[in-house]
Amino acid sequence: MGGAPELREIGEDIIVVHYDLPVPRKISENNGSVKRLISKWRSWYDSSTKALREIGYPIGYSVIVTSNENLKLVYEVASKVRDYYSKLKERDQWNLLPSIERVKIGILRFKPASKEDMQALISMFKEYLKESLLTIKEYIVKKLRDENQDPEEVNARVREMLRKLREQDKYKLLESDKELNKLLLLIEVLTI
Repeated sequence: MGGAPELREIGEDIIVVHYDLPVPRKISENNGSVKRLISKWRSWYDSSTKALREIGYPIGYSVIVTSNENLKLVYEVASKVRDYYSKLKERDQWNLLPSIERVKIGILRFKPASKEDMQALISMFKEYLKESLLTIKEYIVKKLRDENQDPEEVNARVREMLRKLREQDKYKLLESDKELNKLLLLIEVLTI
């Protein structure tokens, strides 16, 4: 049962979500209130990027590809990201944070024109997953061999990384693709 899934499993409607989240300006003031605001901004930024990336396949730093079925979810996540930023901006008496208009989340809907276009998308998803698995493998080697870190801690961290990766694998390529499956097995061997 190897190889890419059949095209009908992926569907015709594809959504590309791209986002650009604002970064606070730097100031010399370093009081406790400013530190709290920056800390809250950092939490907002991390949780926002995590929520956006979990919608589908991240194919770049701020680009996600997903199916049309997730359109409502994309709008919900975008609304939550903007609402929370708006609350942060209300607390910003030092004008550190850019305006709410700088929170940009765009959606591009399209249908692949041909079977070849769909195969190109599948290849892109596969490449993202492959790069992620190779990064996990390098992490294991670095932590175990170079840093002599506790294997149980490394295993726990790797399990969490793989769990997140499987959640993003909406099209089950980790299960169906032979090359990705071999990398998964290699990671399992390294973490035994």
